[in-house]
Amino acid sequence: MLSTDRKPKVYIETTVVSYLAARLSRNATIATRQQATRPFWYEHADKFEFVISPTTISEIRGSDAEAARHRLNLISDLTRLPMSGSISNLTQNLLDTGAVPRNAEADATHIAIAAVHNIEYLATWNYKHIANVHKRYHIEQVCRDNGFRATIICTPTELIEVNL
Repeated sequence: MLSTDRKPKVYIETTVVSYLAARLSRNATIATRQQATRPFWYEHADKFEFVISPTTISEIRGSDAEAARHRLNLISDLTRLPMSGSISNLTQNLLDTGAVPRNAEADATHIAIAAVHNIEYLATWNYKHIANVHKRYHIEQVCRDNGFRATIICTPTELIEVNL
């Protein structure tokens, strides 16, 4: 018998970890997102199972070594989802159909990983290519057309609000 107490899985996209680890920005929009990420991570994490991927890890390793170590430390205990041919195929379809621009392959890969692994939520602050209200339907349609349930793409704030 399956337990109904299972925590929803949340794929953590790179921007969430980056905003969590960075010093508070002088940019008001970014600072607001950073401040919203902290309670999501530290106060509401027990409501979810956070997962990451090799793509998240690769992006986190970018920039200066000290900052990268801090970001990697934040995700060290999270489940790492494996890559597969299905992920590569869905990534390519997201790019080929224009659901995600060709210059944003890593963003398409994040979406594909979450969909292929049947993850309930993809948490991101990337409004340009992932949480873009004008692209969500197209992204969801490509996932469904490829035989996958579309992951709910949302911000950490949205996840906190719907799961209180």
